[in-house]
Amino acid sequence: MKIAVLGAGFGAYHAELYAKMEEAEHIIVWGRNQEKLRQLKEKLPVRITTDLEEIWNDDSIELVDVCLPNHLHRETAVKALRAGKHVFIETPVAESLEDAEAILKTAREYNRRAFVDLFLRFEYPYEYLYRIVKDNELGTLRDLQVKRKTPPWWGNLDTDHIGLNLMIHDMDFVTRLLGEADGIFADHTDVREHQSIVTTCLKYKDCLALVQGASAMPQAYPFCVGFEAVFERGVIRYYEDGYSDGLTDTKLELFCDEKREEIPLQQTNCYDNALRHVLQCIKDGQPSCLDITEAIISLRAVLNMNRELAEQPSHNYFDTKRRLCKNGMDSNTAESD
Repeated sequence: MKIAVLGAGFGAYHAELYAKMEEAEHIIVWGRNQEKLRQLKEKLPVRITTDLEEIWNDDSIELVDVCLPNHLHRETAVKALRAGKHVFIETPVAESLEDAEAILKTAREYNRRAFVDLFLRFEYPYEYLYRIVKDNELGTLRDLQVKRKTPPWWGNLDTDHIGLNLMIHDMDFVTRLLGEADGIFADHTDVREHQSIVTTCLKYKDCLALVQGASAMPQAYPFCVGFEAVFERGVIRYYEDGYSDGLTDTKLELFCDEKREEIPLQQTNCYDNALRHVLQCIKDGQPSCLDITEAIISLRAVLNMNRELAEQPSHNYFDTKRRLCKNGMDSNTAESD
């Protein structure tokens, strides 16, 4: 398969992964920065170009991998689809539902496929919890708390940007497990410029899911992800702390009345697994958990959260927790009346 990667930033990592796959027979990378492209060509067996028309006009290219700034996703994905190519788009799929639905409409019109890099679906702890929920091994999921916290390493993650650029992965995780929420309540704390803490409660018939994203942690703090899932018959807890010096502390545990068990973590690369899945789906024509329709559900959840945040003034952390708890309890009361 011949693949075009758009973008020499994070796209360089995608190109590196493709270069290790037998299915990816030819790789061409487009970018504007000629020095980055030159360095990439020295490192990997790829062609490079600064001419997008070369991509659109090459009928042998089957897949275009879009690793560009969010606001360019719609334009480039639609052009690729109209040129008869499948597309794989970095998260978020787009900045608006209108843009995402335009990509979906074009894919259907031209009988091509649009995939989105919902890579958390290939991260083992999240796969493990998904299986437990779907197989009902511990009964009904009653409470889910998910976190993603980071020092200021990733640019502007203020209240307006943290949802699409950091929390989208965890929101997708929740909506994949539980579907679209009956209600979303959100609050935020602006800690300093470009750094915020956002806490969101997604309400379901049998479960409350609390998602927290924070970009205001100190430099010495790890990039921290994890979840705690409370079921009728047990609890699953996972955390991973990744430090700037490369050290990682991680654990996945199952707690029941009769036992505590540490679940061995499989050492896999979720990005690599996502890309291999896409190539296999194109080859075999099989359904995909990375289909754009899945990404639209999580995008809608984040945009609903953003609308809720836009209506709220910034609070301190404890005010936020109290407000979310009050909204959750009021909603439960209203439902039972």
